[in-house]
Amino acid sequence: MSTLNDILGALRNPDNSMLGICGMGGIGKTMLAKEVARKAKNDKLFDLVVFSEVSQSPDIRKIQGEIADKLGLTFREESESGRARRLFSRLKKEKRILVILDNIWEYLDLQVVGIPHGDGDKGCKVLLTARSLEVLSRKMDSQQNFVVGALEEEEAWSLFKMMAGDYVEGSELKCVTRDVAKECAGLPVSIVTVARALRGASIFEWKDALKQLRRPSSTNFKDIQPAAYKAIELSYNKLEGEEVKNLFLLIGYAYVESIDELLRYGVGLGLYQGISKMEEARDRISTLVYKLKASCMLLDEGLSMHDVVRDVAISIASAEKNVFTATGELFDGCKEWSDESAVKLYTSIVLRDIKTNVLPNGVQQEYPQLKLFSVRADHQESSSLTIPNNFFERMIQVRVVNLTYMNLLPLPSSLGLLSNLRTLSLCNCNLLGLSVVGDLKKLEILCLRGCGFSHLPVEVGQLTWLKLLDLRGCDELEVMPPNILSNLSHLEELYIGTSFYKWEVEVGGVKNASLLELKHLHNLTSLDLHIKDVNSLPRGLFFEKLERYRIPIGYFWNRKYDIYSRDFRIELNTKVCLKDVLIVQLQGIEHLGLEGLQEQDVQNFVNELVKLQGSSQLKHLYICGSHLALNPEESEV
Repeated sequence: MSTLNDILGALRNPDNSMLGICGMGGIGKTMLAKEVARKAKNDKLFDLVVFSEVSQSPDIRKIQGEIADKLGLTFREESESGRARRLFSRLKKEKRILVILDNIWEYLDLQVVGIPHGDGDKGCKVLLTARSLEVLSRKMDSQQNFVVGALEEEEAWSLFKMMAGDYVEGSELKCVTRDVAKECAGLPVSIVTVARALRGASIFEWKDALKQLRRPSSTNFKDIQPAAYKAIELSYNKLEGEEVKNLFLLIGYAYVESIDELLRYGVGLGLYQGISKMEEARDRISTLVYKLKASCMLLDEGLSMHDVVRDVAISIASAEKNVFTATGELFDGCKEWSDESAVKLYTSIVLRDIKTNVLPNGVQQEYPQLKLFSVRADHQESSSLTIPNNFFERMIQVRVVNLTYMNLLPLPSSLGLLSNLRTLSLCNCNLLGLSVVGDLKKLEILCLRGCGFSHLPVEVGQLTWLKLLDLRGCDELEVMPPNILSNLSHLEELYIGTSFYKWEVEVGGVKNASLLELKHLHNLTSLDLHIKDVNSLPRGLFFEKLERYRIPIGYFWNRKYDIYSRDFRIELNTKVCLKDVLIVQLQGIEHLGLEGLQEQDVQNFVNELVKLQGSSQLKHLYICGSHLALNPEESEV
């Protein structure tokens, strides 16, 4: 509290434009920064407070996007420099704004991001958090820095009791529980994970935990305190079941950020035992994620993981699962690929923010255990990172391939040799020669999200076991030949979004597919599809099996309601009436939008709502462009 008050006092000083919070990993810097944000806003020190995590590998576009979202700013520019100029101009207009940049590791050029700073920008103040005081004072020129130390013993015990429950003060337990708390060394991340893991435990479990915490640490991370490592390792060991343990490690070493990613990785790797349907897998994932959050192994926001917890997860995965991970310039491709004894044992290879071509032209060793191969290029250098044509020849056991921000012109032909591949995820890549995917007969998940290609190859129609196809963000897609979609009889999830509109239109001598092909997808449970021309909508296209959907039909729809998982919107006209759409067939609509409701549609509209009554999950109803006169009884419905 004293540190918090000191920071707030420094923020009130008009001469301070940049402040820093410094402390070891797991000490509570982020928590303190968020409390500063809350107090500063409540005390009206600033008109606006924005928060963004920088991390060890800064993503400038992500930082810009997070700040812009808080400002209600939409970027029209594609380049980082263009976005920076727009953001800079917008921030300059704010008289009192606080920008919090969490988890700085190295110098970050605020001008490149678009954050005004200096004597001429008194309206914008910056608060940084970092593990290194040198980064704050010398590299970022922070004017005043606040060092966060470990919690005092009584503070630590108070937090421990809050997380474990007051029963820890019972006469039988108190002696051993106090000792366990002391072993956490005053580090909040250790206290929270250990206390939550032992909540409700017996005296024997407490004694065993104390012994584990007092053993020498096996950490090989120089930035992790031994106490923190042992505490998080204990919490990991206390997780019930291999499924939740494997999911925790996967989120950590693969840097998984969303449920969709967990689905792609987990289904591909076969992590979810006894699960055959994608919707069942989503339910299982949600259950396991809930358990991890309840154990404080994940933070509340999405799938966020404390960086110290992630480091421990990577260490455990490396030791127990033979997982190899590397980031950016720390990865020496030649050295790693030449270690034959090591690569034979690798089960997963995860490379992130790779800046140069470090993948060898022809892998000489076999990878008999490898199940997951993932490379994410530094997106600023993505045009220079490629994969040699014969790269996958000796990786035939691989089940999941994930490539992001890469230049795949063409896609390596050796990819077609991966006969066991279940998940192929190519995100934000430049693509050419996609026909090789037709050889992947066991493929269940194909994600091409954000990729640049114009033709969906007919070979995709040969993937008869495909359960998920994601084409969102493929803005160059113009040709989708007939019978590709209708051949995918096992498809359960289809995501097209706004990528493709030219249904049944002839492009370059090829007539595109019809929306009627969707009627052949009898297993479909999830659909994301924007149809521009309401007149092209076949009658009875949508059916009862859809569990999750986003279906805007027409031209003028605001994206702000995209938070709903069951979303249907349609722009009606004199030719297309509400009765033609059969909305009632869609299960559990949460957001219903009706644009241009005609006079003849009013009674049909009321009838539809009557049918939904009792079982309705409707949360938002939008009606526009009509003159309705409902009687009181009808409007009550």
